[in-house]
Amino acid sequence: MTGALTWARLSYRQQRWELILVVIGVAGTAAAMLFFATTLDAMLAASPECLANQGNFVDDASGPPPACQAVLTAYYDAYNWGTNLVNLAWLAPFGMGVILGAPLVAREIDGGTAQLAWSMSRSRVGWLLRRIAFVTLFGLGLLVVMAVMSGLLTAAMFPEKTLSEDFIYFGRRDLPVVARGFGALMVGVLVGALIGRVLPAVLASALVIGLVFAGLSFAHDQWNRGDARIQRFYDDSGNSLPFDMSGLDVEYGLQRPNGEFISYGEAYTSGRLTETYQDEQGRVYASAEDLEAGRVFGHDVRLSIPGERYGTLVLRDSAVAVLVGFVALGLTAAVVSRRRPR
Repeated sequence: MTGALTWARLSYRQQRWELILVVIGVAGTAAAMLFFATTLDAMLAASPECLANQGNFVDDASGPPPACQAVLTAYYDAYNWGTNLVNLAWLAPFGMGVILGAPLVAREIDGGTAQLAWSMSRSRVGWLLRRIAFVTLFGLGLLVVMAVMSGLLTAAMFPEKTLSEDFIYFGRRDLPVVARGFGALMVGVLVGALIGRVLPAVLASALVIGLVFAGLSFAHDQWNRGDARIQRFYDDSGNSLPFDMSGLDVEYGLQRPNGEFISYGEAYTSGRLTETYQDEQGRVYASAEDLEAGRVFGHDVRLSIPGERYGTLVLRDSAVAVLVGFVALGLTAAVVSRRRPR
């Protein structure tokens, strides 16, 4: 226990300015999230006649009553602030990787203290784990705060939604915020160990973390298509179908008469569709002649993952991010074990 506290104090002293910076950032963001969540809840409780009927005002040609206009303006201002804050919860994990992860090992190598530390340790891998443990746990603890407060703010912004079965702000709340933080931190540590200088490592880690998670996002999109379902906007009789607002849209395209889904891009690049004619019921025709003859090329549809699959995709996204973190940690251990001190 004493040894763990010693390593924690050492880690804090070596990165106290970075730690103070992220604490200030997370504390300020969390406080703002709590403020706007409370503000939105209070507005809704104080003016339900205005805020609970916003959809009716949209459909009404005359717009909201004059008495509601000031309330709605204030509410939308708070809502916009809330949106910006939730977006910060998406950026926070990657920022942790750059600010906290990249300097962890790079500072030791850059400052010339790595050689002494490695010579006094039984193993370099043990030194690495002790070196990164405190900062990693500290950073993940801050991300837990961000994830919880982001979820609280999202609930205040969308009180009518069941967030456990809704993809609204997916990746900006709940477990993925913390899991991506672990992955980004470990990638940052790996970049720092490879480069061995603090400033270049920080700059390079921003690029590498961005590329890694952009690639993961693309891979997830392809993987998630297996959970998607075709949802039409109109039935065969031309009646409008209810729009599932809780789902995660994967792609928009066309459903052919045989049930096949084809994206607009695929339809045009394959030459199966060269021009588009569409009627008011979402039926798409390949030519004016087809429109006149009633030969339907396809129905306008969305490829969407139902909200009930939210928990599954959260676990999948989080597991992959954690796996990336452990792979990066393993590679860092290999780099540290083989690297010659500067």
